[in-house]
Amino acid sequence: MTIKKVDYSLYLVTDRSLVPQGKTFLGQIERALEGGVTLVQLREKDTETGPFIDFAFKVKALTRKFGVPLIINDRLDVAQAVDAEGVHIGQDDMPLTRAREILGPQKIIGVSCNTEEEAAIAIRDGADYLGIGAVWFTSTKKNIKEPLGVQGVQRILKSIEANPVPTVAIGGIGAQNACELLEGSDTGKIHIDGLAIVSAIMAAEDPKDACEELLGLIRSSLSKMGVKSNNTVRDAVQFAVQAAKNIKEKTPMVHHITNYVVINDNANATLAVGASPIMSTNRQEMEELAAVNGAMLLNMGTLNDVDTMILAAQANARHKNPVVLDPVGCGATKFRRETLARFLNECDLTVIKGNAGEILSMAGLGGKSRGVDSVGNNDEQLMVDAVKTLARQNNCVIGLTGPTDYVSDGERVFAIENGDALLPLITGSGCMVSSIVACFAAANRDDYLLSTVAGILTVTVASEIAAAREYVNGPGTFRAALIDELYNVTNSPELLEKYARIRTIN
Repeated sequence: MTIKKVDYSLYLVTDRSLVPQGKTFLGQIERALEGGVTLVQLREKDTETGPFIDFAFKVKALTRKFGVPLIINDRLDVAQAVDAEGVHIGQDDMPLTRAREILGPQKIIGVSCNTEEEAAIAIRDGADYLGIGAVWFTSTKKNIKEPLGVQGVQRILKSIEANPVPTVAIGGIGAQNACELLEGSDTGKIHIDGLAIVSAIMAAEDPKDACEELLGLIRSSLSKMGVKSNNTVRDAVQFAVQAAKNIKEKTPMVHHITNYVVINDNANATLAVGASPIMSTNRQEMEELAAVNGAMLLNMGTLNDVDTMILAAQANARHKNPVVLDPVGCGATKFRRETLARFLNECDLTVIKGNAGEILSMAGLGGKSRGVDSVGNNDEQLMVDAVKTLARQNNCVIGLTGPTDYVSDGERVFAIENGDALLPLITGSGCMVSSIVACFAAANRDDYLLSTVAGILTVTVASEIAAAREYVNGPGTFRAALIDELYNVTNSPELLEKYARIRTIN
């Protein structure tokens, strides 16, 4: 299970020796996750291998519940045994290049750095993030080097400006100095991406309260520094406008393994927005295609060769391409439910885009699938709960389409109220939306939630403009006009600003 976009904001490093009397280690971790911890590193320096693995499985059950990556400190064998999302290694641990050979390209590997030279070597060797520190003296580590202080952190950040990777600072950090560190180390070009915290969380009487306070301070500092959080309607609309331009500029290839009924329309829609479709189902070329691909779209409408679909998803994950799944009719039959389980368990999915019946069925909230039709409840809170829960459980973006569309990454939720009544009356309109979402994801990898919002918004706005054409009298004429307007809207994406009816949901 690979996390598609790691949020390093509040990084918990565990230490069982700090747990207050009357509390439990797992209980402290769970409360921290409830408070918004975005990454957990399990550090067990003195635990034997067997007990460490057993304990890691218990911690992973918690992190999986909240959709948060689990990092194992130092021990690659434990990380492999529990299929953790990654490892963190120090300067005296296994060399990064060897760790990468063992774990492969998908796992997160972080490296501790105390100097500019250590940071440069870690980046050269492929570190996914740097742990910079210790910033201040700390009771959780003995024999540390001279603390860097805020200026020392800034010095290391300046040294990697030309080739930056995500960074977290660690060592003596708490609510009393978090803002000083974040704002004081900002170079003007890059900044610390998160704070790795031990005592202030593990020793807290209520880690949930401590984490909520820390997250508030982090977000406040990042806002003062001009760092965008992409949380507002304006953020989403501006992103969509630029995202459409990016597709035209990059012309990414989008590999479809899709429903036979919709192949032609999906290919034409992909071309209309500026991407390049390929519809191959030949297993022998999956790896080669993945090497040059922009995004992979898997559509469950026609399930003649599930193994090839899974191989294609895995090949694209190896090449770090986004993988979009359309779970057509996923609750309709036992075979489809079992196939969906395979996709969720064997593939690293970036986006799951389905109709209300499909998404509610996945979430166990009562949705039903009848062919490609949606049969479900339109209660908004139910929809919001479904997309947020599934996003957290599966570490991906969930898009639910219907009279109102809902999109979530487990934290942010956007509702899109565009779309004409003719849209669901043409076969495969939902499949077309998934194709367009894949196009936007291929060209806009910095925020897959907003890429998904942009893709859905583009189709729904195009549907409104198409339906308003004088000659459109029903589904047949609407179908051709829709592809025309996908072309027109993405050539003039400022139309999205004019037509967008989006809101955020807290």
